[in-house]
Amino acid sequence: MAMATRDRSARMERAYDRMGAAYAPGEGVDTYTAAGVYDKLGMLVLLALVTGAVGYATASTGLLLLGLAAGFVLSLIGIFRPTTAPVVAPLYALAEGLCLGALTSLYSSGSHGVAPLAIIFTGAVFLAALVVFRSGLVKVTPRFVSMTIMAGFGFLAVLIAGAFGLFPGLSSQSGLLVVGVIGVAIGVLYLFIDFNAVQLGEQRGLPAQAEWYGALTLMMSLVFVYINVLRVVASRRR
Repeated sequence: MAMATRDRSARMERAYDRMGAAYAPGEGVDTYTAAGVYDKLGMLVLLALVTGAVGYATASTGLLLLGLAAGFVLSLIGIFRPTTAPVVAPLYALAEGLCLGALTSLYSSGSHGVAPLAIIFTGAVFLAALVVFRSGLVKVTPRFVSMTIMAGFGFLAVLIAGAFGLFPGLSSQSGLLVVGVIGVAIGVLYLFIDFNAVQLGEQRGLPAQAEWYGALTLMMSLVFVYINVLRVVASRRR
């Protein structure tokens, strides 16, 4: 697993190389900027909020599963075929909006006022992580990336084990809080990695079309943070 995690940085480098080749910059072509990535991320968030409202209103388990499956497939396509990001990123946001809206509705059935708190909390976490990264307090090194991904795999393994009843305490109020806090912390580490990738893309002077890839990876980390924020908020509102 350690060897696999070390490949993330190399894979990201290859992704930018492929995008650089596919979107060969020419005279008069706009170049990649961090501001452009965050603008596109804002568009994705708005799309997710629109379908999230639908998912929340219907509270349909079917929509939750449909959005989850579609989001998973689209994220894989976007990661392994970065040049598809301009199309895949909006579709991913729409799919995840349905999933997260329905999931939020399920949490709200046992915890009042979850939705607005979770949205505000997630936005605050994102902005705080961005400020910390831009301050230079965090340096994203290959070791940092490896440790973060190993933590993510371990977190996922615990959740899967919990789904099979190996950790019955995970569904309790205190269990939701602990899992949620750990998940948010891991999500912030992934955000640092994505912020660093955006910085790398800007330094390479890629065409603006490649900004969709940066926005997609940030959106994926933001979805992970939101899901765990839901756990934290729901555990305190029960």
